[in-house]
Amino acid sequence: MFPLLSLIIFLPLIGGIAILFLPKEQESAIRWTALGVAWANLMLVIGLVLGYAQVAVAGANSTFLFNEHLTWISALGINYSLGIDGISLLLVALTALLTVVCIAASFRIEQKVKNYMAFMLLLESGIIGVFLSTNLFLFYVFWEVMLIPAYFLVGSWGGERRILDSHSANDATRLASDSGRVQGSIYAAFKFVLYTSVGSLLMLAGIIALGYYHQQAAAGCSYTLDLATLLSRTDSSGHVCTIGSGVQTWLLLAFAAAFAVKIPFVPLHSWLPDTYSEAPAPVTAMLAGAMSKTGAYGFLRFCLPLFPSAVQTLAPLFNTLAVVGILYCALLALVQTDIKRLLGYSSISHLGIVMLGMFAFNAQGIEGSVLQMVNHGITTAALFLIAGFIEARAGTRRLSDFGGLATRIPILATVMLIAVLSSLGLPGLNSFAGEFLALLGVFISSNMFGTRSIIFGILGTAVVVPAAWYLIRFFLGMMEGPPQTEGPVAALESRGVLSDIHLGEFMLLLPLLILIFYIGVQPAPLTFLLEPSVTNIINTLLGLGSV
Repeated sequence: MFPLLSLIIFLPLIGGIAILFLPKEQESAIRWTALGVAWANLMLVIGLVLGYAQVAVAGANSTFLFNEHLTWISALGINYSLGIDGISLLLVALTALLTVVCIAASFRIEQKVKNYMAFMLLLESGIIGVFLSTNLFLFYVFWEVMLIPAYFLVGSWGGERRILDSHSANDATRLASDSGRVQGSIYAAFKFVLYTSVGSLLMLAGIIALGYYHQQAAAGCSYTLDLATLLSRTDSSGHVCTIGSGVQTWLLLAFAAAFAVKIPFVPLHSWLPDTYSEAPAPVTAMLAGAMSKTGAYGFLRFCLPLFPSAVQTLAPLFNTLAVVGILYCALLALVQTDIKRLLGYSSISHLGIVMLGMFAFNAQGIEGSVLQMVNHGITTAALFLIAGFIEARAGTRRLSDFGGLATRIPILATVMLIAVLSSLGLPGLNSFAGEFLALLGVFISSNMFGTRSIIFGILGTAVVVPAAWYLIRFFLGMMEGPPQTEGPVAALESRGVLSDIHLGEFMLLLPLLILIFYIGVQPAPLTFLLEPSVTNIINTLLGLGSV
């Protein structure tokens, strides 16, 4: 079989390495080469989607399709194993699309263009590798690979964190004593690496321990880290082998330590607003749109089916963390004066709904959770890119510097309104379908968990109040009301140099806008691809076996 999955993973890596051999003076060639590689990979992914859809229509019932397997270190259970199902398919497609959009949006990057483009392609390769790995050690390798380009993209191309208000002034005082100004990009990158590395090490310990306990439970079986074998829960004689619930709990917590940081759950969230606000807008769009989904994917792919007893025992804990993240971060978004930090807290809040739906343990909740991962990636990427366009024009991200811009930049204001309403979950736009299914699954799960699920559902739904507040404040504060008479934006308006969205910028956002409307009106093609995979996970979770 043609190694299509490997090609999709490694084409960006090969393209990134090739870019490093181009002369740094040829910046235009570097930019277009990176965009060409990203486009070629997107075309491969589209071909994969079409091929998968044909197999799905034919009624294939395998857990993973397009499998690739190569023995690596057999004694340690480490193999090069790839596979794809409906869940990973949608997330791979999202990553490939966002890479094209974000690289195209990065054409204005002027410093170290060659390194920047290579790191963007390496980031795509790492994220896609996470979604396609079916060996736990290979998954860990790609999980760590993501960290390298993300660190350099934030640390080397991010901005400086300045004193924006009294809160940030206190932060700057703590971090840089009397300097009043710190290199925020380095601080954010270091914080990101610190949080992620600790969680990753715990996950690695959990992966090693999982292989050991599976070997002990499966008499006569060799040590393995292949997901399909671990999910089968049978030994070479066909006997069912189950890891004890106590061990499952500790293994689940080890895996969750890494995934909870990436989502992130409160109180492991403090790295995200700093990282998102300091990174360049295209990098932030990539991190928020694609990389943040790896944590939720890890819970769904590994934690739910591998540790079914522990997951059901600890479901109230994860639901509580999800609800706290939903409401607490929505309230934090209300008081932000920096538009990128506002969007960062909004991102955490929306991902809480993803987790709440996932731990409903039913088809509606999990399908809504995955659908909302895709929707969140589309919408939040659009919002961060729009914020970047506005910052590039105005030279500021402070909300109080804006006002009444809709009359000066009406097209950009309209595009921004569409993205804001999508994030708000307006019926007819993409986020509504995902959030509705996820929350519906939470209420339906009351048949399994009783009143507790109803309470979580009500609290999760209550986020519409602060979400509407901070998103409408975000849009109206910038685009409506009286224009500012002082500050950098007022100075630009007085000179008549505040321009509307350019054609190239609009074309960047166009595929995201199309998906916002299409998925809002017709989410059925996505749920069709998801249904068999979701059914397999639920059956494995509930001990019914895979279909």
